Amino acid sequence: MVPGISPDSSRKAAELSGKYQGIFAAAGTHPNEADLYSADMFTDIARTVLCPGVIAVGETGLDFFHKRVSPLLQVELFEKHIHLAEVFGLTLIVHSRDAEENVLTVLGENPGVPVIMHCYTGPDKVAQEAADRGFFIGFAGPLTYRRNDRLRKLAGLLPKEQVLVETDAPYLTPEPVRGERNEPCYVIHTAGVLANLWNMDIPSASKILLDNSLRAFQLAPVPRTDLVYMLYNRIYMNITGRCTNHCRFCIRDRTDGIGGYYLKHHEEPSSRRLKDIVDTLQPEWAEEIVFCGYGEPTMRPELLLALAKTASEKGFSVRLNTNGLCLERLSSEEILRLLEPFDDVSVSLNASDMDEYNAICIPENDSAWDNLQKFIQISRKICRTRLTAVRYPGADMKSVAAYALKINLPLRIRG
Repeated sequence: MVPGISPDSSRKAAELSGKYQGIFAAAGTHPNEADLYSADMFTDIARTVLCPGVIAVGETGLDFFHKRVSPLLQVELFEKHIHLAEVFGLTLIVHSRDAEENVLTVLGENPGVPVIMHCYTGPDKVAQEAADRGFFIGFAGPLTYRRNDRLRKLAGLLPKEQVLVETDAPYLTPEPVRGERNEPCYVIHTAGVLANLWNMDIPSASKILLDNSLRAFQLAPVPRTDLVYMLYNRIYMNITGRCTNHCRFCIRDRTDGIGGYYLKHHEEPSSRRLKDIVDTLQPEWAEEIVFCGYGEPTMRPELLLALAKTASEKGFSVRLNTNGLCLERLSSEEILRLLEPFDDVSVSLNASDMDEYNAICIPENDSAWDNLQKFIQISRKICRTRLTAVRYPGADMKSVAAYALKINLPLRIRG
């Protein structure tokens, strides 16, 4: 995990995550950098959160030790980071120095996302309360220092499932390499101290610490779903996992995500979260915003309409990716209303006749092909409409192209 402490370092962390497998990033502004705060700075942090591999917000929090930045400004920026983590469902990495009780007050009982009390050296009472709230307590090199018996006693008393181990590299090098530049491999020394406190061998303790880390960063056992992602300078909204088709070529049957994002849904995402995400996004970040999903977005028509309206009013160019089968659930009038905010609609065609469509797309409804044709005619009346198809064994792309030409609509063949 490579955390950011400023917009620039957050971008660099995201670049590292995109370049090297096994590296994840966090985007945030350290409280000691809060005096540099501006709306543009925080917008840069929010945009970086969209990058694949960015799975946390931080390092953020409060630092009343250095007295560089006013506490009020630190709290303001901390609250913005907490909100950003909640909106995108990301883990929060929290710095606290001489401000641990204040940190708990600002966080509240349940921020709605995992919280890591990073590199903890504060009071025992605060650590116990944080663990009681379900927060994770991270210990770094100071746990190994000879005179830190108090911190070791605390680490041994905390619930094992809430403890993490870290380095804070390049700082706080642990014993017995203290004095050298710290680096990630030195985490073994801190893990060894925890293993001793738990009366375990290092492999057994490491298994617990790894499991804790995966839970803390929402990587396992149930991975966090990316509800928004960016590819090819386009922002995609992943609003549902439901679909009435069972297309043989569907990517979600072969992988849980694309482009470094995890897109599979374990449950339908909340409307509130999705609305907050659209409120946060800025048109200058991308060419357009595309409403899709690891499913069919028109399965949630009222939510889709509300999100698309907001995006359009903010100045986004707005596109809908759909299988075109919403006539199974909506009237023609309702579809016209639904499509009003959209500039473009991409309709998944994939066949040139009903038999081929049923064989490849396996719809739940016998009238799917007819409904698809009717939707295309409705859509083209009010939106720029194009057709798409995916190359797949049994799919005749020449016939699909001829059909698209016949109804005078552009076709994009993928795969």
